[in-house]
Amino acid sequence: MSSLKSCMPKRINTEIKVMVIGSMPGEASLRQQQYYAHPRNNFWKYMAQIFADISTNDDYEARVAKLISHGVGLWDVMKRCSRKGSLDSDIQNVKVNDFAVLDTEAPNLEKLLFNGSKAFETFMKSENKLWAEKRGIVCEKMPSTSPANASQRDDDKFAKWREVLQTGASCASHGARASCASLTP
Repeated sequence: MSSLKSCMPKRINTEIKVMVIGSMPGEASLRQQQYYAHPRNNFWKYMAQIFADISTNDDYEARVAKLISHGVGLWDVMKRCSRKGSLDSDIQNVKVNDFAVLDTEAPNLEKLLFNGSKAFETFMKSENKLWAEKRGIVCEKMPSTSPANASQRDDDKFAKWREVLQTGASCASHGARASCASLTP
């Protein structure tokens, strides 16, 4: 039987330039109240390989703080949904988050990186797509870091995340908006 799931609080500050957007946290993440908490999800492994000061051995709050220091925040497109288990394919009855709150909470935001197809497709079907277009926010679908995404090789997924975030981190660290704009799909 499906149960109602609610998203976790966004992890941002007013200086972030990039946000990684998931669909809805899985059961392990919701239980621990930590983004990407499933031990086989590669998100934090990738972040540790991209940003030298992040370690998978760091406690969760330290990892999040370091990620935010690189100008990267975390949130989910879905505010609520019904789902049995953790698979995106089982999601029903979606209510999306209102991304317009980011106008004041993250005024320097330039790019949304969607962790997988479900997050991207849900966002693009919502009124948030118009908000992003109006603000000039770049929206990019990324390969899912979930262990359920076995259709791509891990090396290929990591290479895409590294390519986009190294450029994004450069934007966040140096305010180089032109570099971010060059990544527009």
